[in-house]
Amino acid sequence: MTSLIVLSHIGIDIAPLLAGAGVVGVAVGFGSQALVKDVITGLFILLEDQIAVGDIVDVGKDHKGTVEAISVRSIRLRDLAGTVHTVPFSEVTSVKNLTKDFSNVLARITVSYGEDIDRVVEILRQTSDRMMADETLAPLILNPFEFMGVDSLDDFSVVLLVRIRTAPGKQLTVGRAYNRLVKIAFDEHGITSRDPARIEMAGLPALPADTSRDIDPSPQRRRA
Repeated sequence: MTSLIVLSHIGIDIAPLLAGAGVVGVAVGFGSQALVKDVITGLFILLEDQIAVGDIVDVGKDHKGTVEAISVRSIRLRDLAGTVHTVPFSEVTSVKNLTKDFSNVLARITVSYGEDIDRVVEILRQTSDRMMADETLAPLILNPFEFMGVDSLDDFSVVLLVRIRTAPGKQLTVGRAYNRLVKIAFDEHGITSRDPARIEMAGLPALPADTSRDIDPSPQRRRA
């Protein structure tokens, strides 16, 4: 602005310069829309403490992994395969933080229909106690066992749901250790994880055929 004012005072026509500056300003404005959106979106995400370096997050569009860095306009994630995802904040459709305050292991245990559910649950509880006796795993576990009931009845097995609360980001380590101990416990107690043949669940009895159309209770037809 100072330069334009000086040029106008020394007699130079600045109207073409102002027109050119206006065109350039419009072009820069359109070009910087995505950048401004990235910065504003990222500012709100950071102010709301949705994401921090070290968190395991899912930000949509198949972008999931551990947060390695957060810049002014983007977030850098590394997934389990080691691939680095650099995601602009404007592309973040939703934020699923898997390590905020605590994490959960959701173990879906399948057993045969012939197994005693209460006996299996007790074996799973003992397996959790065995895991808590491990000096390496115990500090990672906040709540060692929560039986959430029968999750579903599949064609070949009954699915039990167990939840274990862990320290943030430790659900994979604890979950894999629990799966290993469950397999060992099932082998020791002879628990079968599925039936060899498909189980047909009994449904409601079939209703009798509707014969009301063949019967006309009207007096006229009876007289005929």
